Amino acid sequence: MFVCGEGSVEVHGRVPGRKGLWKLTMHGTTIGGLSCVEPAFDETRCRWLTPGLIDLQVNGINGLSFTDDSLSTEALARADRNIRDRGVSRYCPTIMTCSFATARAALHAFHSAWEAGAIPGAGGVHLEGPWISGEDGFRGVHPREHVRDPSIAELHAFQEAAGGHVRIITLAPEREGARSVIRAAVEQGIVISLGHTRASPSEVAEAIEAGARMSTHLFNGCARLIDRHSNPIFSQLSHDSLYGCFIADGLHVPLSTLQTGLRAKGFHRSILVSDIVHLSGLPDGEYEMGGMNVELRDGAVFVKDGWMLSGAARTLEKDVEILACQPEPGIEQALLMATVNPAAALNDSSWAELSPGRTGPVAVFSWDGSRLSLEERIGF
Repeated sequence: MFVCGEGSVEVHGRVPGRKGLWKLTMHGTTIGGLSCVEPAFDETRCRWLTPGLIDLQVNGINGLSFTDDSLSTEALARADRNIRDRGVSRYCPTIMTCSFATARAALHAFHSAWEAGAIPGAGGVHLEGPWISGEDGFRGVHPREHVRDPSIAELHAFQEAAGGHVRIITLAPEREGARSVIRAAVEQGIVISLGHTRASPSEVAEAIEAGARMSTHLFNGCARLIDRHSNPIFSQLSHDSLYGCFIADGLHVPLSTLQTGLRAKGFHRSILVSDIVHLSGLPDGEYEMGGMNVELRDGAVFVKDGWMLSGAARTLEKDVEILACQPEPGIEQALLMATVNPAAALNDSSWAELSPGRTGPVAVFSWDGSRLSLEERIGF
């Protein structure tokens, strides 16, 4: 129950990762108090108090692609609001494989938007490419003509254009020069994530030794036919040091496969990402995307007249809801994989803390056993 008076708000609910029923008091945008009021409380169909969801892979929304050389601060501010309206307090705008000029222009646009204070939800750019596999299947829908080997000079140019805001880079460790770039990026505080790769087990291990910390949308960005024993999925799942990101929209990965991957990686090392493309939020129908004819339907984007998915359209709270409906992982673990775990992967636990004195957003979700609803946003 919310009680408002003199700028304060009080709400009771569960806190992911903590037992019992908790009372949260907010004074403006600052947590004034957080205390357990019923230690034995185990009801899961109730309110859940969170710092807001954290989405490490957002390619765009409502028609705006983040891989664009004509982005404006005003357009990025609208996108930021659209994302945060879903209960996502932090997200990593994702720039896909493109030309050097387009990437640099997009990064500069984000830098300008940060300088203007226009995108408070953005927690750093995720570069998904261009240093990925060029092979069909592993490349996904990334344009082949812009895939290239990693370059330290290009890394520095990207980071300079972004004003130091590059936070994640997805790359294929088998590409020439990858290990040197991994080390250079890690020295700058950038998280290296393996993805769109056909790397051998030894190449995955070498990337981890160089500093790779995460896996991008495991089970996706992969060829349909791979060796049943020695393949980049199993080799990444086998390394406990890697956080595994998963698209849990029910379409990119069958639920039985996803649950197997979560068990192998462990719930505490698993992260939910939406990977939504810019068509998310638009009406179902046919569109053009990256020179391809695509169809937006059933919560995803499909290559027209083909089997291949070309992007996700379900936002992160919907992915959490899908997994929350399953006996395993259930609502609490699903929320942890969309809050605490991504913050930990980026070495920034402050994003996911709920403690007295913390200033920042709080998202209150209600859960009835089948539907997750955003009930209140405080300090967004």
